[in-house]
Amino acid sequence: MKIESGAFLPFARDEHDARLTRLRASLRERGVDAMLVFAQESHYWLTGYDTGGYVFFQCAVVTADERPIVLLTRRPDLIQARQTSTIEDIRVWWDSDDANPARDLKAILEELGLNGGRIAIELNTHGLTGWNLWRVQHALDGWCALEDDDHLIRRLRLVKSPTEIDFMRKAGEICDRSLDAVIAASKPGALDSEVKAAYLTSILADGADMPPNGPLFNSGPRAIFGRGIAEPRRLEAQDQFLVEYPVAFRRYNVKTEWMILFGKVDPRQRKMYDVARETLQRMTEVARPGTTLGEIFDVHAQGLDDGGYRKARYGATGYSVGCTFAPTSMDVPPMIYAGCSTVCEPGMTLFYHVMMGDEETGFGMGVGHTLLVTDGAPEVLTGLPDDLTVIV
Repeated sequence: MKIESGAFLPFARDEHDARLTRLRASLRERGVDAMLVFAQESHYWLTGYDTGGYVFFQCAVVTADERPIVLLTRRPDLIQARQTSTIEDIRVWWDSDDANPARDLKAILEELGLNGGRIAIELNTHGLTGWNLWRVQHALDGWCALEDDDHLIRRLRLVKSPTEIDFMRKAGEICDRSLDAVIAASKPGALDSEVKAAYLTSILADGADMPPNGPLFNSGPRAIFGRGIAEPRRLEAQDQFLVEYPVAFRRYNVKTEWMILFGKVDPRQRKMYDVARETLQRMTEVARPGTTLGEIFDVHAQGLDDGGYRKARYGATGYSVGCTFAPTSMDVPPMIYAGCSTVCEPGMTLFYHVMMGDEETGFGMGVGHTLLVTDGAPEVLTGLPDDLTVIV
């Protein structure tokens, strides 16, 4: 059975075409002749192309004029590129001991008449390793002028379309059900990895994608860590368990963060929760059009400082979320930190979290949710329980 090109587009064809039009207008405004697109989320947003092949050398050449996009990729991605994207001109570089796809890319640029031109290159992406950048720079040295793209496509992606928002709402619904499953699976005697398995089982059975990064399921003394860690630990009758994880639907991510306590709650940790939850609420209330992300961070900092947790707070309190591929669900920049000048606009989606680790007491705390900026009050996409979860 023959399947037509572009049969599996994530969005309507005219939405992809409109995005390409916006990108080309931005390239012309900047005065560059073309852009080298390496980020997989950029390929997906722009053309629908969906693959894991970006871990090798893969690049889409987008000219500022109306010529078709040219994709350079490997043979295992050829059919997928045809059927999941709007791209029709697909070139293949072949594996060999002396393979250098940067030379193949230069040949494409020569064919397009870009010798001596200004070319923006997408740099802040896991789809372009340092080694591959080095090869591109050496292949094009003196041949054209390479310029940092300055997050061009990422900025275009920041405000979501109605269809993108629908994907994120769906992800939020799946996330809410998964948090219920996580809490139900959290029992003394269970490995914290068993609870992680309940999370994965819940979201995958509910129609989600495999998450783009490993979740944070840290228990006991590790609950004060800001990142996940290897090796499972068994939950105890008196314990703490911090969970933070993404849920992706059609590659669009939401996130949640929550603390689960076991046994008797120490008043000091209860206070941490009360301060964190109140601070999260205040941060959410100011997520309105015109507010900068730096101003949101100021609300976070004041809440924790006034609560006595200045030493425990982090230098950032959230970030943009949306379409991302492994290894991260953080669609950054922008991040929410002091002085960030990015202004909230309707259609932006942000993950807020208030996370603390007190090394002196050993207590951790974390609460977080994903929200959508609207014309008025923000819409919370991932819910949290009404009060601190305590397992006795």
